[in-house]
Amino acid sequence: MYMSKVLITGAGGFVGKHLTKELTDNGYEVVTVDRSVKKSSPNSLQIDLNSAKAVGQIDFSEISAVMHLAGLAAVGPSFDDPMNYISTNVGIECNLFEEASKQGHKPKFLIVSTGALYDATAPLPLDENSRISPSSPYAVSKLGQEQLALYYTNRGFECVIARPFNHIGPGQGPGFIVPDIAQQVVECETGSKDEVLVGNLDAKRDYTDVRDIARAYRLLIEKGVSGEVYNICSGRALSGHEILEGIVGVVGNSPKIAKNPKLMRPADNPVIYGNNNKLKEATGWQPEIDIKQTLTDVVADWRSR
Repeated sequence: MYMSKVLITGAGGFVGKHLTKELTDNGYEVVTVDRSVKKSSPNSLQIDLNSAKAVGQIDFSEISAVMHLAGLAAVGPSFDDPMNYISTNVGIECNLFEEASKQGHKPKFLIVSTGALYDATAPLPLDENSRISPSSPYAVSKLGQEQLALYYTNRGFECVIARPFNHIGPGQGPGFIVPDIAQQVVECETGSKDEVLVGNLDAKRDYTDVRDIARAYRLLIEKGVSGEVYNICSGRALSGHEILEGIVGVVGNSPKIAKNPKLMRPADNPVIYGNNNKLKEATGWQPEIDIKQTLTDVVADWRSR
């Protein structure tokens, strides 16, 4: 199914910028929505999606698909502000569906959920039928988004749900293991920092390059089946030690490494990785960018900042 004009919410974020490029490079006309846009234009809208009235500024008449990325995405702060996470993430999605419906249009929706919904004690690899056990208010909000999408599917919308696992790549801000380590290693390279402070590096997680994630989103809006859920993941787990070694190898220096007690978190679930067979079978997607290339590009990004 070919989409000519696609709306991306949260287009100014880490994934949104890569998704905008992915769609544009593949011949789509893209309408971006983000709160941080400096000046609105017909194809670049500055809108607070929390406001149903503001969402009314979106003209859905020519929009064939909505790629919904906007919302609160950091897991940690959700524990201190659970109501905000749940009301914001579910509320924004509701506003989009309701406004499209009010205008008499039903574009195909891609709802971006999270692999963090799964019960991490379930047998590995985690697939779309694995047990669900949200472990944070953020995850609860994403489960709410999935259920809301299924409700609107029953109201005649086509809705595809993506569950991406950890995604990494150039442009990712601090607060995640790869950019946090890369920034410090580069600072040691330039002499502005003496050591790299790390937390628990034993945990193994499933990492996918953000550009491969963006390509999966495009393929899902083209080929994904409405009402279905698709994991987006590499299918293998890497430890924090491997991430650190990879970044140090790219930079080529050997900085002093020190444990920061404030960053130490118990690794309750030492290994988590997913199964991507359903996505592969539906779309032909395969991860194409290996971890060394990703880390090389991340280091180049931090060197340029």
